[in-house]
Parts: sequence; structure tokens; C-alpha cells
Amino acid sequence: MLNTKNLHKKGMPISRDKSQNIIQDSVVSKDKKKPLQVMISQELFEEFSISAGQKLGFEKGAKSKLFLEIWRTYKKLS
Repeated sequence: MLNTKNLHKKGMPISRDKSQNIIQDSVVSKDKKKPLQVMISQELFEEFSISAGQKLGFEKGAKSKLFLEIWRTYKKLS
């Protein structure tokens, strides 16, 4: 059963204690990110996905990491 002794009968409810925002404190964003989308064939998508998984592990973000690795290599060669 709910203990209602500490509740106010009228007016504002009892104020809650302020807690630390653990989500905002744990997010580290050095720069804004924007999505990049390209249209490719199903075969190329599957081949790229497999390559990313084999090289970087089959986890979320592997394709993005592989793309960034390819881009950095391209920039070095340019």
C-alpha cells in the first residue's frame, strides 16, 4: 500500500531531489556528425558488409569504421 502521509493535500507536490544526468555526462562529442548515404548494388553492399565484419568485427558501426579507414588512406595518397 502507498504511504500518503508525506503527500500534500493541496498545492504543489513535494519537490524531488535533483539527480545527476548520467546520459549527458557520458556522451563525448567532439564534432557534429552528419549522415552520408550512397546508393549501391545489393552485391556491393553485401561484399562491403562482409569485408567490414571480417576486418573490424561483426558489430554495429563496422561499415562506418571501414569507410573512414578507406577515406583516410585515400587522403594520404592524394
